[in-house]
Amino acid sequence: MASATESSTLYDTLRVWLKSVPWRDARHLQTLAWMMVGLLSSNHVALTRWTSFGIGRAEFAQSTQRRFERWLSNRRISVLHLYGALLRQVLADFKDRRGYLALDTTMLWDIYCVVYLSLVYRGRMIPLVWKVMKQGSASVAFHDDRSLLVFLKRHLAPYEMYLLADRGFVHRELMGWVKQTPRWHFRIRYKSGIGLYRWDGGKFIPLPWHVDPGRVVCYHGVYVTAGHEKVHLAVGRQMGAEEPWIILSDEPTSPETLYEYGLRFNIEEGFLDQKSNGFRWESSKLRDRHALQRLYFVMVVTTLALICQGSAVVVEGQCRVVDPHGFRGHSYARIGWDWIRHALARGKALLPHHSNSD
Repeated sequence: MASATESSTLYDTLRVWLKSVPWRDARHLQTLAWMMVGLLSSNHVALTRWTSFGIGRAEFAQSTQRRFERWLSNRRISVLHLYGALLRQVLADFKDRRGYLALDTTMLWDIYCVVYLSLVYRGRMIPLVWKVMKQGSASVAFHDDRSLLVFLKRHLAPYEMYLLADRGFVHRELMGWVKQTPRWHFRIRYKSGIGLYRWDGGKFIPLPWHVDPGRVVCYHGVYVTAGHEKVHLAVGRQMGAEEPWIILSDEPTSPETLYEYGLRFNIEEGFLDQKSNGFRWESSKLRDRHALQRLYFVMVVTTLALICQGSAVVVEGQCRVVDPHGFRGHSYARIGWDWIRHALARGKALLPHHSNSD
């Protein structure tokens, strides 16, 4: 358990980092910083676990918990606006002008569906934008994705972005939106029972397709449904696989297209950081959609701080101090978390944040 001195040191570091965000009320910043301290110190999303690490004028734990609950229920706090300001700092020094976005959903208690987009970053994910919806299905319509995409379009305008999505996102409207957005592209997986068509100028002609195990076949300028968006396909089948990978693209395809889509599976590490191997989001007692939207903000802004700290550890050549692997075996978030514990326990200073690393 962190001491009062360790909690204060961590709070001061986080408060300075968060100061660049345009806060309407400084108390909102202070409360967020203490929630982040509680989350990092307890490794749990339960508000009752955070109260032991909050230092303030409140004499009773219940008062501190109510303070956190009021913050999470305060609809005047626009978490996406605040997070966008932090992202601008982190992405300002992003050297690679080509980025990959993973679009996905996750379910909470079969009651809430969370749709979100993350940036593929050095084998892991940086959460960028999210939306909590009260529904018992992971299937979402394009209008649920569109607001998130428009948000990112503003923040990622200088970059060439590749949207990676699974079969549940094969929306004609989504592909059309990406095609109309400058410097945006898509790589979307399609179901195995795909029907291909060519347009001969007068009607759609069915196009038979086949791929042998261990091979990749590409089709250009075809339609997966009569009257659908014209696309390009890369179809690959691994030896022993039950079904092939069928990747739709707005650009001519090649075997490289399958590799690009495969980057999406880095999102599984993000699931672990948020759930069983990290903050245990599914253990939250909150059942209000707006409060869950803000709770996810607390988690993602904490994750972003850990990634920045982990990147700084790698840049400073201190990775092996906290990572027992001979090479970087942990995620940047895990390295950052381990460094914070290491530094606080030994009275060391936390490293300045680096938004990018080599």
